[in-house]
Amino acid sequence: MGSAHKLKVYKPKTRNLSLIFTAVALILLQAACTKTVTVTGTLPTPLVERVPANVGVYYSDEFKSFEHKETMPESGTYEIDFGSQNLKFFRNLVNALFTDVTEVNARELPVEQQGTFDAVLVPKIVKYGFLVPAISTLTFYEASIEYQITLVDNEGNDLGNWKIVGYGKAEGELFGAGKAVGEATMLAIRDGGARIATEVTPRIATLLSNKEMSNRELSGSDGSESPESEAENTGEMDR
Repeated sequence: MGSAHKLKVYKPKTRNLSLIFTAVALILLQAACTKTVTVTGTLPTPLVERVPANVGVYYSDEFKSFEHKETMPESGTYEIDFGSQNLKFFRNLVNALFTDVTEVNARELPVEQQGTFDAVLVPKIVKYGFLVPAISTLTFYEASIEYQITLVDNEGNDLGNWKIVGYGKAEGELFGAGKAVGEATMLAIRDGGARIATEVTPRIATLLSNKEMSNRELSGSDGSESPESEAENTGEMDR
């Protein structure tokens, strides 16, 4: 009798397949739970008296297109884009705070622009954060934005630096998760702007006023004459 040939049967490694299926399922689940939030809406600017100053303002690329992505085990992934809305608000805000405003392309001005402005304003988003009811155990969504406002001279040297935090909150029952985060973020932008107008701008106005007075004293361009000079002139006229 001929020797019997045994047929080999391939058995898939079920453990490896299980891991692959689990990984794919997690990726699909995360994608399904991702909430893309684009902040939109109308934000009124504070009504304040304008500071009589000619300022440049520099918005970095990061400031213009700021985005925040965060994954929370309890509620999925949030991708929050509020750069364009924030930029629009700041453009309106700065124009409402100063009499003359010009956007510049860099913090340090080129030679041909040096001496053009009283100072250059550089806003920056330092930190953004938000809370959802699953974490805070409250019924509303919260957002906070920490801004840094730096004032520099025409050569890019710091004149002053201030940090402000804006807060906002929105009811989840009225908007839903994604829209509630967007609404809270928009209110945080507005609150930050109000704080900049009422807390930072008066300090900038004082700083610029002191700087102008100091420059006048150094250059003697205030148009006044000292008592000694007046006496000398009077004596010359009497002769």
